[in-house]
Amino acid sequence: MQLFIGFVLVAFGVFLFFIDIPLLAVISFFIGFGVLRGYRKGKIFYLIGGRSNNGSCCG
Repeated sequence: MQLFIGFVLVAFGVFLFFIDIPLLAVISFFIGFGVLRGYRKGKIFYLIGGRSNNGSCCG
């Protein structure tokens, strides 16, 4: 289901670009790609971060 939602949001973003509403298209792309990346990482939404572990901060 999460994979389907991600693809629908990305497709909706493409549609919004075609009807000349770029702001909503960018928001839809941001959320859609976050959902798709979250699907790969095993989370609901994953777009920012994830490169450091808990021990790398604040020595």
